[in-house]
Amino acid sequence: MQTHNSIDDMVKAYAQQAVMLAAEFQSTLDFSENSVMEVETILAGLAREMPALKPSTEDVGELCKAWGCYLGEVVRLRFGGEWSIETYPGKQFATLTLNVGGSKLFPSMKVHRRLTEGEGDNIWAFYRMVKTRLEATPGSRLQ
Repeated sequence: MQTHNSIDDMVKAYAQQAVMLAAEFQSTLDFSENSVMEVETILAGLAREMPALKPSTEDVGELCKAWGCYLGEVVRLRFGGEWSIETYPGKQFATLTLNVGGSKLFPSMKVHRRLTEGEGDNIWAFYRMVKTRLEATPGSRLQ
């Protein structure tokens, strides 16, 4: 059980890091559904700036973990679920995974796609799709 607690602690620390980063963008994140729109706005700006900034792979990875954990925590707080570390489908690496309503979400990977592949991977649109699916799933916990 200690491993589970340490994963939860790590996720919460990354999510809090996102809250602190958001302040640098004059945004306040409160783990509400609407705050995901703020995250999308921040990520859109970061995606535009990344080519000029040329961040390291490690820096991009840390950003993806922070914003992904925040996004995942918004989903988890609304619908329940548990965090784990699992191999990403079709790849050879492990990533933070939110198991909720019989589905597996990989929010850090979604953030990575948003930063590197553009508007088609909009975080707010993704959240709305997840919400629609989870609200239709019997047993999802709504708060």
